[in-house]
Parts: sequence; C-alpha cells; structure tokens
Amino acid sequence: MRRNGMAVISAAVVIAIAVVAGLVASSLPGEVPLPIHWGLDGEPDRFADKWTALMMPGLLAGGVSLLFYFLPSLESRREGLQRSRGLYLSTWTGILIFSLLIELSVVAVALKWPVHATSLMIAGLGILFVLIGNQLGKSRSMYLIGIRTPWTLASEEVWIKTHRLAGKLMVVGGAAMLVAAVLPLPSGLMATLMLAVIAAVVGVPVIYSFLLWRKESRQGQASG
Repeated sequence: MRRNGMAVISAAVVIAIAVVAGLVASSLPGEVPLPIHWGLDGEPDRFADKWTALMMPGLLAGGVSLLFYFLPSLESRREGLQRSRGLYLSTWTGILIFSLLIELSVVAVALKWPVHATSLMIAGLGILFVLIGNQLGKSRSMYLIGIRTPWTLASEEVWIKTHRLAGKLMVVGGAAMLVAAVLPLPSGLMATLMLAVIAAVVGVPVIYSFLLWRKESRQGQASG
C-alpha cells in the first residue's frame, strides 16, 4: 500500500471515531466524566468531559497520520526510509488500530459494557509491537523511525543487527501481551507484564547497539 492509500484509511478511521464519539456522547446525560488515563492497577485515574474523552483517540489518529504522511519530506536519510517502507506503513497501521482500541475502551466505560479497558489497551499495544517487530529487521538507517541511538546512526551494520534483535523481542513481547489480554489476569499483573516488555524492547537493543559499535570500533582500530 502507498502513502496516499494510508491517508484515505486514516481519514476513514478518524471519521468513524468522530461518528461513534458523537453518537455515544449525545446519548449520555449532562457532562458525564469519562476516563482518559488508567493507572497500573487498571483503574482510571484521570478524567475529562465526555466530548473530550471520546474525541481524543480520533485526534491522536489524525495527528499521527498527518505526521506520517509528511514524514518522507522531513526525513533527511530518504534512501533509508524508502528501504524501510514496511516499517513505515506497519507503524502507521498499528497506531491507527491502537487509536481504535482506545476509543473502544472509552466507549465501553461510557456504555457500561463488560469489557476491561486495560485488556483492550494491552491488546492494542501487543498488535502494534507485532506489526512493528515484523518489519524492524528489514529497516535501514534513518533519523525519524527506529531505534535511533548514536551507535545505530553511526553504523549501518550496527543498525541492522540491533533492529533484527529488537524485532524478535517486539514480536515475542507483543504476542505475550496479546495472550495476557485475553486471559482473566489481574490488571496489576497485566500492567507489570506490559512494563517488563517495554523495558526489554527499549533497554536491551540500546545496550546491544553500544556493544556492537564498540566491537566494530575496536576491530577498525586493530585493522588500521
């Protein structure tokens, strides 16, 4: 799929969220507060008026879509972005799906559906991680998408090896979150799993990229 096709899908998602938000908000009495943030215990800890809470996922989807649409014009390493087309489109798609699940979470609270918001959001993150992870190892060096450490940006080889590892971690971690989302686990345990996955996906590749770069630098000095 091309960028213009994703723009059309993004517009459809934003319109769908706006329509659902309008219908649900109109059916609720007065200024009913709805959650816009959930704590690690799975309980909502920040609220907004019904219109703001229901429209925020659409604003998120629209804002991210605009950013991704114009990203090719902002990226200075355009060859890297062109060779990372799968990662670019998968990340965009994953964020749209995540926005839809956030909207569903707010609607579920508003209409008192027997659906746990934490499960929906962890499922959304799991889908996002799997989509991104499947494409990370195929990406090439660029400034605006990917694991951009000083060491991955300094060496294409370090970039490739780091992203291959990160991709595997993201797929495994995303799959674990998807499984957790459908199991009757306590919200606290699901939140702990989510934080552990994020810490591993972020921390391990950063450390790995430094070790790869240091090894590469030492080999260069020895051969020089």
